[in-house]
Amino acid sequence: MTTLTPFYRLIFQDWHSSIERQASIISRLLPSPEEAGPVLDCACGIGTQALGLAALGYEMEGTDISPGEVERAQREAASLGLSVGFRADDMRTLTTSEPGRYAAVMCMDNSLPHLDSDEEISTALKAMRTRLKPNGTLLLSLRDYGKLMLDRPAMMPPAFFQDGVFRRFVHQVWDWTDERRYRFHLYLTFENALGWQSHHVTGTYRAITPDEVAALTEKAGFKSVRTVSPDESGYYQPIISAVA
Repeated sequence: MTTLTPFYRLIFQDWHSSIERQASIISRLLPSPEEAGPVLDCACGIGTQALGLAALGYEMEGTDISPGEVERAQREAASLGLSVGFRADDMRTLTTSEPGRYAAVMCMDNSLPHLDSDEEISTALKAMRTRLKPNGTLLLSLRDYGKLMLDRPAMMPPAFFQDGVFRRFVHQVWDWTDERRYRFHLYLTFENALGWQSHHVTGTYRAITPDEVAALTEKAGFKSVRTVSPDESGYYQPIISAVA
């Protein structure tokens, strides 16, 4: 087993194209860069959303609980000539982020289901609301877990990508431990001149539906809570938007 950080971009067919595409979609749910002020991505990973929005002119900051991913995000920003304030922090506390500073706070890419209870999610949502300016925007995205919890699939369909003359494929195996929780096993397998090499990464999720997250968002004090479907937004997951 290994850490995902060095290989995260390889989950995507073309990570830089995904950065641009996601930023284009997310920006339509935010004020313009000129109007927005600072935006906090509080589960930034290696910067997939924060880098793209910074390239569009947003004043971005990014935090993540993984110091390794923060370090990688910093390197990616430097390689792209972008100024983004990346730092390590926990979305449940956001102690490094000033209260009332941000025009928007984002938590994308199925990050909330890493938290193991409704109480932890509520704590994180309250921390996010506290960091927002009055009428600031909250954006959350997660898998649409409703049907997945009923079916409890053992794996996600594999994806094959071509890297020049070589190929790679990515697939996940899901080991369900109860009706909500599962351990995922992510396998990244690469072809090279010597043959094939595989990397294995594992972690845990607690499934929760967008409707359940929307209800917790309202309880955390947000208003104008709505769920934007992939058909409506063009994003690959449902997005929950709300106003502080």
